[in-house]
Amino acid sequence: MALLPELQFRSLSTRLAVLYAGLFAGVLLAVSALFSISVQEIARVQVARQLVASGAVYDRLWQQRTRQMQDAAQLLARDFGFREASATGDSATAASALANLKGRLNANLAVVISADGRVIGIEQPALRRDIARLWDALDSGQMSGVAAIGGRTRQVAAAPIMAPTLTGWIVFASDIDARELRGLEKLSAIPLHAGVIVSAGPGRWRDAADGSLLAGVVAAPVADSLDKHEAFNASIGGTASIGFAKSLPAMVAGDRAALLLSYSRAEALAAYRPVQWAMGLIALLGLIVVIVATWRTARRITEPLERLDEAAERLAEGDYRQLAVEGRDELARLASGFNRMAREIEEREQRITHLAFNDVLTGLANRSMFHRHVDLLLERSGSGDVLALLCLDLDHFKTVNDTMGHGVGDQLLVALAARLRETARDCFVARLGGDEFVVVQPLVAGRLSVDRLAQELIKAVARPIELEGQQITPSTSIGISFSPDDGIDAATLLRNADLALYRAKADGRGTYSFFEESLNARAQERRQVESDLRLAIVRGEFELHFQPLFDLEKGLIGSFEALIRWNHPTRGLVSPLDFIPVAEDTGMIVPIGAWVMREACHQAASWPDHVRVAVNVSSVQFHRSGLSETILGALAASGLAPHRLEVEITESIFLEGSEATLKLLHSLRSLGIRIALDDFGTGYSSLSYLQSFPFDKLKIDRSFIQALLTRPGASAVVRAITDLARALGMETTAEGVEETAQLAELYAHGCSSVQGFLLSKPIAAGEVAALFSEPGSFGATIERSARTA
Repeated sequence: MALLPELQFRSLSTRLAVLYAGLFAGVLLAVSALFSISVQEIARVQVARQLVASGAVYDRLWQQRTRQMQDAAQLLARDFGFREASATGDSATAASALANLKGRLNANLAVVISADGRVIGIEQPALRRDIARLWDALDSGQMSGVAAIGGRTRQVAAAPIMAPTLTGWIVFASDIDARELRGLEKLSAIPLHAGVIVSAGPGRWRDAADGSLLAGVVAAPVADSLDKHEAFNASIGGTASIGFAKSLPAMVAGDRAALLLSYSRAEALAAYRPVQWAMGLIALLGLIVVIVATWRTARRITEPLERLDEAAERLAEGDYRQLAVEGRDELARLASGFNRMAREIEEREQRITHLAFNDVLTGLANRSMFHRHVDLLLERSGSGDVLALLCLDLDHFKTVNDTMGHGVGDQLLVALAARLRETARDCFVARLGGDEFVVVQPLVAGRLSVDRLAQELIKAVARPIELEGQQITPSTSIGISFSPDDGIDAATLLRNADLALYRAKADGRGTYSFFEESLNARAQERRQVESDLRLAIVRGEFELHFQPLFDLEKGLIGSFEALIRWNHPTRGLVSPLDFIPVAEDTGMIVPIGAWVMREACHQAASWPDHVRVAVNVSSVQFHRSGLSETILGALAASGLAPHRLEVEITESIFLEGSEATLKLLHSLRSLGIRIALDDFGTGYSSLSYLQSFPFDKLKIDRSFIQALLTRPGASAVVRAITDLARALGMETTAEGVEETAQLAELYAHGCSSVQGFLLSKPIAAGEVAALFSEPGSFGATIERSARTA
């Protein structure tokens, strides 16, 4: 069965025939559906009218029967003898008269209900109770209606007995039986079905004849029909029917009764069946005609297309024979176009092949051609030194694009590609993409020739060039790998040459470097660190240590610097120097920094109010969005006052986006958060930053502190920094204090605070509380240093 659709629609002629036949069939179905709906609506309207008319006939019959029983009751009520018997309590005489009249009226019940509620003329207790329920209605003047008496629904008519005052009522009750309803059905112009239904509670109705409950799907439209006097569609007695309900008057308050008329929908539509069959036959004949006509037309179209299909298959196999063109219609023009395509396809294939293996901009071989060429050389070579792969990358090419435009950058690439092709005349030269090129040198003259070629390539690239009226002096770095020592396939050789290229750039650019296995080991180690870092964030392997900063004037702990530690599951505690650079390069420093900020604020919230916490913030975090939200969220979650948080930054954050950085720093400082400039004095432009932003603190780099006692002039530099900070209203902190003599010098120079191993190493968060309880030893150390100074 799965192959049937494929076989049916394999040819265009079949698809056209099926398409148009389907469209025609769809239109016919739509027309038939509209016709059927119209027929059903016409039938429903006609039947509804008949049902309403039948309801009116039944209403007149009901009123006629009611008047007949009421006239008989009134005649008896005016009889002197009956009134005397009723007034004197002669029940036998009254009952005899009632029985006589009941027989003439063909009524089922004839009784007298006295003004005091007694029932005369019937002995059954159950019937007497049901008849007694009519007293309220009679007393209020209700003389006719429907009532449930003896478990049956009956038509009731009554007349008052006046002797001369009201002594009671004569009541006649007649069953609403099937005979009367069948008589009503015979009076109708259509073979309807009539029945009486009575209320069985809210939203429920039962048949008065057999007491069965109507289905819920019928009860709801019955109630709606009683309210709106309209016909409805429902399944009545298991037959899809059109129904109409007409209320009947009820004798007892709360009771409801109705006449339910229904007519089978199938019988209502029977008169339209011939028209529907004729419509179906016409549709079938029309569909056959459409299929035949469409098939013949489709064949006239598809036969030339089949010939074109055969020619296309031959063209795919390399056969460029032309098709004979006949006529001037669309198919003839299509055949002419096919012939032109066949003539041009060989030239186009050649151009495509060229583009597939050559760089569009420079005309050099591209990456795909490079891989094919190297793999072919390696396949033909066998063992021994085969080739050297020199991977070149232009230095600072992004700066050229950013400052002079991509058009100038493209011109530079074209010019350098020509220089490479000229310099490496006997080698394979390719552009891998962007500003990355590769030279494949066969090792015919040994490895020394590779050094010479690398030097020549660097010199050739470094020659100045004038573009768009500006002189550019480009430079390149080169990484070199050899086969088979550094790889036996193009991908491995290129990867190892890239590692050597990174080393050449790290060595100062404008030079070349050979691949060493240690480079691969370091690259793998870095990838492992990166992978472990991602897991460490998820597993929560980080912890914070805190190193105190001592206020030299007060001799107390003024703050703690939060220092992250990585508790690796196999390597133990990993130094931040080993993973922070990787985290910054990969962007993982952002979630790690956010955790440090939250944890540091959480820990500091339990410290004394005068103790602050300092948190280092990476430049990567500053250049990513969300740093302000992270800091504010950490303060809010921990309840730490903003003035107890100190954010430490380095001047590297100013290298890019200085305006945005200054705006963020000012917004944090306006909240009361302190800003400290870390490693002050190590950057050539540190002083310019002091003019851009008023820091709260300068942290003197540890290199000055370590040289304080050994290097001439170091003491003067430290004093200059403290004097400058004091003049600008800033505090100073000396990092890396390890000797008492250093502390004495710093105290003498007026340094605000110190931190270092001399006073305390970084400690775990749980050990911080002990420092607050025993501050005496630190004060003594500072006091001795002051005396020494």
